[in-house]
Amino acid sequence: MKKNLLSAMLLVCLMALSISTLPSRAASKPIIVVHAKGALEPGYSLEAIMNNITEVDWVLVTGELTATDLAGATMLILVQVDAQLNYTDTELAAITSWFSAGGKAIWVAGDSDFGTDRFRIPSSNSVLEAIGSVLRFEDCETVDPVSNAGFDYRVLGVSENCDPEVNFLVAGVTKALFHGPGLIIGYYGGAYHKLEEEKPDNVFIVMTSSESGTVAEFNEPAAELHEIGDVGTFPMMVIEVDYTKKNIIIATADAPFDHYMGMYMPELRGPKYYQRYMVDNPQQGARLFKNIISYVLYYAPKMLEQHNQIVSMQSQVNTLQGQVTTLQEQISDLETEVAGLQGTVSMWQGAAGALLVVGLVIGAVIVYFMKHK
Repeated sequence: MKKNLLSAMLLVCLMALSISTLPSRAASKPIIVVHAKGALEPGYSLEAIMNNITEVDWVLVTGELTATDLAGATMLILVQVDAQLNYTDTELAAITSWFSAGGKAIWVAGDSDFGTDRFRIPSSNSVLEAIGSVLRFEDCETVDPVSNAGFDYRVLGVSENCDPEVNFLVAGVTKALFHGPGLIIGYYGGAYHKLEEEKPDNVFIVMTSSESGTVAEFNEPAAELHEIGDVGTFPMMVIEVDYTKKNIIIATADAPFDHYMGMYMPELRGPKYYQRYMVDNPQQGARLFKNIISYVLYYAPKMLEQHNQIVSMQSQVNTLQGQVTTLQEQISDLETEVAGLQGTVSMWQGAAGALLVVGLVIGAVIVYFMKHK
């Protein structure tokens, strides 16, 4: 009941925020660092991102990521353009130090186990583990024979299974491209968990495959949880929120750009791709990406602050309820004592009446004998 009350109060706050105007831009723009590890050039998709979203200072890093690169950044987007370039211990240390300060967001892109794409899985998981996330990428691929752009590996993730707490993130979004995606699972309590079946309260599913999503495998090692041929609505985009530090983790089963074909405006690659992804199989990956960026930069700080205020207020209410319960128990004890005293008074009142009668009788007897003496 308390959890439902808290969720309801939080949703009211989120709705209020969603219909308000964006906060006024400060003189200095928020900084988003894009680590396109191993890229030789930005590519059409990332160039479009940086050209279209101009309220952000974009910092592109293609080599080793350092603490200096992250200085002042609000968000970090990690995409392994070269699948065989793992994140180094130095990079992991820089990311962890930056993220632990709080008030940050990180987008970690996974991939499937097809071909050399499989090398991205353990490297991306090393980032998630380093920052203390419960999210992981599974060693497998998700295909979808129903929601796709011509072939089952061109998965068009759907928004219809988005958790209600974060459904504002899919406003204007029905589908988005996850080209040859992996699958997102959870790791907590020393075990792996299927997020489509159970998940912590601070983990929210945003995009999934259709209900016809199917698990496939191409390389060792075997998938941690799912079996080949499993069918279901598998998580393609998941968000994890750290309310205490006000941090946000976005995990996607494929990349927002690159990885052969990214989520952001795949139609820009050429005429046949425009036909495929805008005419024959319309998708709104660019809108989804922009929604995430707006959430992280402008809405999340207020939303997380209000969430924490609600939690604090709920704690105070619980404390007051406990105090009221204690007072009610004390009142009940006092009522019991009063009832006992009332019984004693009644007893003595009865005894006094009896003594009065006896006294009157004795007095009458004495008077009688004195008259007849």
